[in-house]
This record gives sequence, structure tokens and C-alpha cells, in this order.
Amino acid sequence: MIKRHAQFQQGLTLIELMIAMVLGLATLAGIIDIFVSSKQMYRIQNERAQLQENGQFAIQFLTNKIRIAGYNGCSTRSAASAVTNTLNSSSYLWDFNTFIQGVEATGTNIWTPSLDTSISSPLNGSDVLTVRGIANKSTIAVTAHPDGSPPGSANIEVTDASGLEQYDVVMVSDCLASAIFQITNSINEDNIEHDTEAGTPGNASESLAKNYSGAEMMKLVTTSYFIKDNASGVPSLYQAVFNDPPQELVEGVENMQLLYGVASNGDEAIDQYQTANAVSNWDNVKSVRVSLLLRSAEDDLTVDSPQNYLFNNISVTPTDNRLRAVYTRTITLRNRVP
Repeated sequence: MIKRHAQFQQGLTLIELMIAMVLGLATLAGIIDIFVSSKQMYRIQNERAQLQENGQFAIQFLTNKIRIAGYNGCSTRSAASAVTNTLNSSSYLWDFNTFIQGVEATGTNIWTPSLDTSISSPLNGSDVLTVRGIANKSTIAVTAHPDGSPPGSANIEVTDASGLEQYDVVMVSDCLASAIFQITNSINEDNIEHDTEAGTPGNASESLAKNYSGAEMMKLVTTSYFIKDNASGVPSLYQAVFNDPPQELVEGVENMQLLYGVASNGDEAIDQYQTANAVSNWDNVKSVRVSLLLRSAEDDLTVDSPQNYLFNNISVTPTDNRLRAVYTRTITLRNRVP
């Protein structure tokens, strides 16, 4: 019987080893390419989702604020011609007769009309919007307000003053008439004073012209919205309430452009959309068209070439490889339309 000895692998030749290494490297390169592609796709999808979230929040936030501009409770329409404004000033921050107002970027670091000093370091080329009206839709009931001498000069008693502070500007209204004044006392009970010797701008008169017992009181604010660089150098949407330090709302907003729907023929129908520097009477503005340009936080996302985009009817080729998105909405001023 002939025994056959099994033949075992004794080793590899140099050629076989080199072929195995090449195949291994090719496989590894494929795996790395898949990993890099997946990583890049994840970055793109993550930044795109963040862009969408920031854009929707920013446009909805501005919509809510613009939509209720000029809302003053039951006095919004009926008391429009019967408002006693006791404030010492009717300048930009205190002009509650003009409840929406814009400033157009007309050149390099140039805005028309001129920027108010309360708007600090806005980004070049971006518009500014100011909205005036109540801080929120909650009202405070007035329980007592003696006539005093002159009429309406006595302190006002309310149900709950916990949401108010000294030097807040408020409106009190009974739907037939309204009065605007600044609170001058340090509130530690439900008693509101409106003297003439404290606050900025302060009150020119203690008289509110009538007794407001049974009326409602609302806090008023002037809020400006604009684009500026944050502490990290990232352009962002900011808001400034009166002359308080501006607060960052949404990071990554590069630009804001505004157009105003103007009804100039007295028929309440919008005739044209104008930039702020072309609006001659802000009482004729019935809507605001807001366009926001947002960019991704990360760069090097569009690896082949920069992403061209159309903003404010202008095609732009950026100098980086970030993702960008434009959000536009036309917002009706509910207190300006029938």
C-alpha cells in the first residue's frame, strides 16, 4: 500500500506576499473612503438640519413679534385718537405712536435713516427693524385710581404688580381712552406711582387726564432686531430692548433684508413693497417681508466648490465652503388691516 503524504503550505513567495499586501491596501483604502464619505455626509446632514432649525426658529420668532406690533389690548383701535402720552420724550426709543420702523443699509457702514444709539455695532450691509408695543399679551387689572388734582394724578392700584418694575413704561386703558407713563416707584406692593421727578425719559406730567378705575394695564417695550457678530465672531440675530445690552437670539444669521408693504392710496390695499429709506409714512405700512440668510457653523462642507446662493435678488459666490439657506416670509401687521 502506497502512503501519500499530505502536502502542507511551507510559506509564501515574495510575489504572493506583495499581491496580498496590494489587495489588503486596496481593501483598506476602500474602507477608509467609505468612512470619509460617510463622515462627510453626516457632517452635511447635521449642519443642514441645524440650519433648518435655526432658520425656522428665527423666522417664526420675528413673525410673532412683528405680527402683534402696535397691539395695545382693547385700546388698539378704539383709543387710537385718545392717547395721553405723559413721557418726557418722543424720540426713537419712546415713540409709541410709531409702532414699527425700519432702517435700510444703504452703503458701507451706512444706514438710512441714521441708526439710533441704542443699536450697537450692526453688521455692515444688513437692515435693522424696530417694533414698539406691549411686551406680552398679559394684562393687569386696575382696581382703583382716584381722580386726584389734576385728574388722574393719583396713584394706581392693581391686582398684581409682580410682573412690573420701577421705570417700566406702561399703558393704562379703559378701551375709550389710554395713557402712557413711566412707573417711578420701587414696586413692593400693588401700588403704581407716576411722578415727574424720576426715570428716563421720565414723566412730563402726573396727570393721566382721567380716572382709570376698572381699566387694564400693559407693559410697553421698544425692541430692535439686527445682525451683529457675537463674542466668537459669528454673525447672529440680536434683539435690544430699549437701551439694554443686546441679546443674542440665533447664531449663524449672516444678513437680514426687509421690505415694507405700503398702502398709499387710502384703501388699505398694499400698492408696493419699499425699503425703509423709501417709506415716507410708517402709518401706511401694512406688512413686512423678512429675508434671512443663514450659514452653517462648520466650513469645508461643499468640497468641490463654494455654494452659490440667491439672496435679495442677487447671486452671490461666497469665499468659503459653508452651507447656506435663505428664509423669507411676508408678515401682515394685524393691527393695521381691517
